Amino acid sequence: TGRQVTLSVMATRAGTTPRKGTPRTTSCSQSDSTEVAETTSERILSVALELFVRKGYTETSLREIAEAVGVSKAALYYHFDSKEDILLALHMRVHSLGTEQFIPLLQANAKRADSWEKILDGLIGPALQNRRLIELHLRNKDLIAVMHRNGAALKKHEAAKKPEDIDIDIESRFFELLGDPSVSVRQRVRKLASVGAIAGVLLAGKTLGDVPDSKLEVALRAVIHDILGDGVH
Repeated sequence: TGRQVTLSVMATRAGTTPRKGTPRTTSCSQSDSTEVAETTSERILSVALELFVRKGYTETSLREIAEAVGVSKAALYYHFDSKEDILLALHMRVHSLGTEQFIPLLQANAKRADSWEKILDGLIGPALQNRRLIELHLRNKDLIAVMHRNGAALKKHEAAKKPEDIDIDIESRFFELLGDPSVSVRQRVRKLASVGAIAGVLLAGKTLGDVPDSKLEVALRAVIHDILGDGVH
């Protein structure tokens, strides 16, 4: 666009070249313009998340995302190279959730006698707060698995660990707790059922879309308590 050309000329005169993630305005301070760029990127991700969950990733176009955000398609490309890039950015939020909350939760309760109750107690809140993000992850696991094998795509998003390693850490710990042979079969089935209750709520979509997270959390905790009964650790 004309504005982009003007910015390119101005940047060239200043000895720099505009790139993604850098401020695009000249009337504001550097910190102000960076904040505006970040806000636009966040808006794009928030809108894309809603559309991906409601319509499906494949069925959602970049034009639809741009129109919902209120920017041109060209402006959207300034922040993200492709629709896959948007999905990957959202997916990395799931990994941040895992590294910052889920893995520490599993590690902290590894040797507690009441580990399973403590894990679920700490899991429910963050899971519900991020239920649309987790729903997107669960519904697009095959596509995301392909992206995991795309080294060039992953390099765009820095992470403390490789995404596949994070998945292994969480899944292996859960399977270890669920498959403990010292626990009775009945209790192990109850554990599995409690995980299924959480997953069912996360994948409920519109079915529970009208229920606030606060009410849903109370109801889910009560149901899980009923499933687990007494003495399930």
